[in-house]
Amino acid sequence: MNIFKSVQPIHLVFVLLLVIAGITGFVLMSEPPTGATGLPHGSIPSVSVGGDGAEKLSTIGKAPFYFQIAVILLAGVLLYMGVAPHKRDKTLLLFFAGGVGFALFVWVMLFTGYEHYILTGETTVFMGFPMPTNWMFWGIWGSFAAFDLFYVIFFRRYFLTYDEERDFNALVEELKAGKGDA
Repeated sequence: MNIFKSVQPIHLVFVLLLVIAGITGFVLMSEPPTGATGLPHGSIPSVSVGGDGAEKLSTIGKAPFYFQIAVILLAGVLLYMGVAPHKRDKTLLLFFAGGVGFALFVWVMLFTGYEHYILTGETTVFMGFPMPTNWMFWGIWGSFAAFDLFYVIFFRRYFLTYDEERDFNALVEELKAGKGDA
């Protein structure tokens, strides 16, 4: 028995929601890090400063990293579920696997770039922005823009074929004729 044939997308949604809930519970039960709400400014009494970013993450470790991985996977599964089961094919599965894979790659680059910066204070600047900012600005938005393009380009194949549109319009006309105002 092939395990991939027996696992339904809704089961993956359930597991990912449990993972997200578990990580959220872990973060909520963790001790607040030192300086989480800011530290007093050295010369201005009513102002707080951010403090050490690495120290702020010390109590929850890599929880934000794994949380976002679960969210990206959840988004991919939910988008995949937006296609009718009888229209899901290997091309669709490969496209979604590639899109989610790219989104995960971008997230890893963003997180590790930011982590490197808060641990060392050094970052690469590209196009006037630090690399983690570039990954956020171009990568995060761009990775899911691919799904938008997929929806537009393959709309007639996976979402509403011409035959389905014709059948729908015929049904609307039939209802209008039978009731007077559908």
